[in-house]
Amino acid sequence: MKLEAIDPLNLSAICVATVKKVLADGYLMIGIDGSEAVDGSDWFCYHSMSPSIFPVGFCEINNIELTPPKGYMKLPFKWFDYLREMGSVAAPVNLFNKEVPNHGFRIGMKLEAVDLMEPRLVCVATVTRIVHRLLRIHFDGWEDEYDQWVDCESPDLYPVGWCQLTGYQLQPPASQSNRDTPLSAPKQKKKTQPYKGQKKKSLLRMKEDTADVDEFTFTQGTSDQESNGSGSYYIKQEP
Repeated sequence: MKLEAIDPLNLSAICVATVKKVLADGYLMIGIDGSEAVDGSDWFCYHSMSPSIFPVGFCEINNIELTPPKGYMKLPFKWFDYLREMGSVAAPVNLFNKEVPNHGFRIGMKLEAVDLMEPRLVCVATVTRIVHRLLRIHFDGWEDEYDQWVDCESPDLYPVGWCQLTGYQLQPPASQSNRDTPLSAPKQKKKTQPYKGQKKKSLLRMKEDTADVDEFTFTQGTSDQESNGSGSYYIKQEP
């Protein structure tokens, strides 16, 4: 089954993905299309109720850039064509977590957030997008390529003042000087493990345009909610 998933090694990207194996207790092994190792060593595990996986069409209806499979030549990417070419099916929308808590986050709010690419760092951050329960977290002073999609109930988000209260070092917003000289910067965005899957090129995100999924009918939905992000973001195929 095909779906859309946050790449755990590039948290600013939501990618075309496939369920590779179904494990016990609702856990799934997921692979990013076009980037899988032959032996499956780069699959990753998400629970079926994880807020980091989404039904086909989630990005389109919520105006989020979907990362197509690496090397896929038919751009702009269209899910309907891709599913037909691959002889695959979209995971039914009723399998995904539909709960949207009344989280109260607003665009522009400041907070302290763990850099999940380097989890020892807690940084000054801003909420820049809200899509239902999904938050886009921007690290102040850093380029958008370092943003992270995070669930509103993530334990890696803290209120302003948390580091001071607990005595933990807070990483301040990056200045232009330490962005230009990353070796001296206190916040270095480097992967610490080998990864054979999708990677950034010269630390720049590969931007691909996406087109409307004309062959799908979307249920009414909203994005960038300024309160609890409520509303349906699921789709259904035409009968």
